[in-house]
Amino acid sequence: MRKRARAIRVNAVALGLALVVALLATGSSARADVGVGVNLGRIEIDDDLSPGGRYRLPTLGVINTGDEPGDYEVVISYLADQEERRPPEDWFEFDPQRFFLEAGETQAVNIRISLPTGARPDDYFALIEAHPVSTEEGVTIGVAAATKLTFTVKPSSQFSAWLLQIRYFFDDSSPWSYVIPSSLAALLLLYLLRRFFRLRLRIERRR
Repeated sequence: MRKRARAIRVNAVALGLALVVALLATGSSARADVGVGVNLGRIEIDDDLSPGGRYRLPTLGVINTGDEPGDYEVVISYLADQEERRPPEDWFEFDPQRFFLEAGETQAVNIRISLPTGARPDDYFALIEAHPVSTEEGVTIGVAAATKLTFTVKPSSQFSAWLLQIRYFFDDSSPWSYVIPSSLAALLLLYLLRRFFRLRLRIERRR
C-alpha cells in the first residue's frame, strides 16, 4: 500500500540535458560511451517541513545520454564542504531506485521524503544523484548527474509530531483503520440504545 504524502510548495529548476560521456575501463580493449542526465538542476522546498511529516518531491527524469544500454540508479550524496546539515539517506524513498535504460531512454523516478519525529530543526542540503551501475567485474564508471535539493525543518513539539504519525498510520492502513473504529462506534451506539430502551421499558412497567 502506498504511503500518502503531504503537498508542499517547491521550486524545481529544469536543467538542459547535456551529453555526459565516460569511458568504461576494462581489462580488454573494448570501450563504450555511457552517459547520464537529469531533467532538474535544483529543487527548493519553499514550505518549512515538520518532524514526523512525509512529503512528495517533484518527479525526477533520468536519461541515458550515452550510446549503450545499461542499469542506472538514484542515490543521495553530499558535498564535502557543505555548510547545511546532511539529511540521512534513509529519509528518502525512490520509486524505482534502480532500473534499466536503453540508449536515449528516460525513466521517471518518484521521490518521497519522510522525516522522523526527532528530526533536528535546521537547513538541509543534499544531491539527488543518478549514475550508471556496472554489472561486470573490473568495470569502472566515473560519470553521474545530480539535482541539488534544499529544505528547512522547522521546530515542532513532540506532541505535534506524534499526531502526524497517528494520522499517517490511519491513512496507510485505510480502509481498515477507519472500518474498525467505525464498527466499534456502531457497537457502542447499539449498546447505548439497548440500555436506553431497557430503562424506558422498566419505567413504563412501574407506572
